[in-house]
Amino acid sequence: MLIDHRCRRKSRIGKIHGIVPLILMVVCSLALLLLWQTGIMASNSSNKNMMKLVFFITLISSLVWFVLVQKKPKIVWRAAFLVVIFSVPNIFLVYVSMDGEFFPIIRYRDWVLNTFFGGSHEQRLKKHREEQGKSTIVAKLTPNTTDVIQYRGPDRGGVYDGPPLSHNWDKQPPKMLWRQPVGGGYASFVTANGCLITLEQRKNENGEDQEMVVCYEAVNGKEIWTSGWNALFSERLGGDGPRSTPTIANGDVFALGATGKLVCIDGENGKQKWAVETLENNENITWGMSGSPLVIGDQVIVNPGSQTEASKGSAVRSYDRNTGKLQWQAGSYQAGYCSPQVAKIGEDEQILIFDADGLAGHQLSDGKELWRFHFPTYMGINVAQPVVIDDHTIFIGAGYGAAGVCINVTKSENQWQVKEKYRTSNKVMRLKMSPAVRLTNKNGDYLYGLDDGVMQCMDLATGKQKWRDDRRAKKGQAYGHGQIAASDGVLIILTEYGELVLVDATETEFREIGRIDALTRGPKTWTVPIIVDGILYVRNEEQMAAFDLRQ
Repeated sequence: MLIDHRCRRKSRIGKIHGIVPLILMVVCSLALLLLWQTGIMASNSSNKNMMKLVFFITLISSLVWFVLVQKKPKIVWRAAFLVVIFSVPNIFLVYVSMDGEFFPIIRYRDWVLNTFFGGSHEQRLKKHREEQGKSTIVAKLTPNTTDVIQYRGPDRGGVYDGPPLSHNWDKQPPKMLWRQPVGGGYASFVTANGCLITLEQRKNENGEDQEMVVCYEAVNGKEIWTSGWNALFSERLGGDGPRSTPTIANGDVFALGATGKLVCIDGENGKQKWAVETLENNENITWGMSGSPLVIGDQVIVNPGSQTEASKGSAVRSYDRNTGKLQWQAGSYQAGYCSPQVAKIGEDEQILIFDADGLAGHQLSDGKELWRFHFPTYMGINVAQPVVIDDHTIFIGAGYGAAGVCINVTKSENQWQVKEKYRTSNKVMRLKMSPAVRLTNKNGDYLYGLDDGVMQCMDLATGKQKWRDDRRAKKGQAYGHGQIAASDGVLIILTEYGELVLVDATETEFREIGRIDALTRGPKTWTVPIIVDGILYVRNEEQMAAFDLRQ
């Protein structure tokens, strides 16, 4: 009797153990269905993570119930189940990239979006362009004094002049002027005479993947012209599409695609004037060409780097602005992900190149390397623009444990010397993928940046932290790997989650004074915002928008 009782008790426990995973699987499936139908995961990163967790638990529970709990499953059925359980999600979902903390970003496949969610991004983009119609104006890219004609403004520093901005978003929040779909990629905007230009990943009328320079009316977002070429840079961490911002000069547009094609486009009609392959006899870097072209006089300067033996001596290149003919080439270091910039160092105007090895100054006339400060980082991931403090002092920073360093560059008896002034601690200005902005007031000289995704203020004189935002990097709190601009004494931050945040640019304490949702679509936002005459232009890989920030 005792044995029989124990057997029955063991049988009941076995049944309970067998049904618990089934119940869990059903609950997870219902939660999954709810998330799918409500669509709340479209604009909330925590809900996206919940979605992924639900998928994971559902799969594991199903696997436990069907494979481990069932009595003596046949090997054929077990194998068949494993194939089904791991292939079915692949029918509905596709892994596209990762966010700034290397968390996978998964989205529905296009057929699911077309069937249940009103169309894929490419279809929404095409429909919007058809409904909106083309602009009828003729683009004249003659810039006004306040236009942004290159990456992050006149000195590539991200600080913009303009009218007074609203410092009280509770009473006077930013006014959205327009918001619409945009092609993929991470290029920012440039402007000239009411025209807004960026570089996108799109499909042409034949369904071919193209990198495409697009010119819009800044006032309403209407498309004026497009100019594309067949190319698709695709990688599984950052995602697909071009990375670099175009440059406007003398009525033309210069753009460097992620696969290395450099093009010159007539700014009036979008027709291509010339194109060169900057990676000929070379290889691309892991995350694609990211540096924006630097135009100085008749020179167009790019840094494709030297990734092969055959490309030694051609890491930095200058092309004739009018013809595309190679003027000079120099250097043998691998490219980084930073844009060339011009700066006066001592008595000389130089080209600063922040490549995979470190920071170097190059002679403008022939590209000769004048000096170099070695600053190697993990996989050569140097992204953030150098901060030129004066004619002999420069600050650079990088992520992955590198932090920041301030250097002095001097010339004595025709010899350049580079000395380290200070190095920050390993938790100060780890500029992983976001350039910092420099602001000066009566109390000193300060740098504001995202230290591995956390907002921070640093004293440029000493390299010491003044304050940091200790909140968790998530939507509604800290900003993740977003981007920063500054104007009228305040910081405008576009968070990794598509929010727009106003922060007081004080050195005494961190003070957030406003926040709105700016971009409501797109898995992540890594693109630099710009401000022109008090109007803010923002985008990510799915959406673009304009906001009036003026008082």
